Amino acid sequence: MKKPTKEEQIKVMKLLTDEVSVERRIHKGWEELKKVDLKKYGKLVDMNLFGKYQYIYSNSKGKISLVRLRTLGLGKGTYHWEIYCLESNLFEDIERFKTKKEAEKRIYKYLGGDK
Repeated sequence: MKKPTKEEQIKVMKLLTDEVSVERRIHKGWEELKKVDLKKYGKLVDMNLFGKYQYIYSNSKGKISLVRLRTLGLGKGTYHWEIYCLESNLFEDIERFKTKKEAEKRIYKYLGGDK
């Protein structure tokens, strides 16, 4: 068996270190909203701005959060998904998308993975 060249070794190491991992966790804001006394503050608080889960996409280039928006998707042409850069300043502020698929494409573009 022939020994891999230096370029081949670097390519394999790059693939291993740049592979994007995805973690699903309960959104901390969602947990906090569930603690609010609805009898005291009314249904306004119960509208939930975002879904229960937050997805964290990460690799050696950084971390990006993806959440589902609930109250911003009330009409045609509105946004249902939002990404936010948690580490490495891959982009400024937030970006919103109509579908999860569109949001994931942008995430993988920033992190350099294939999707």
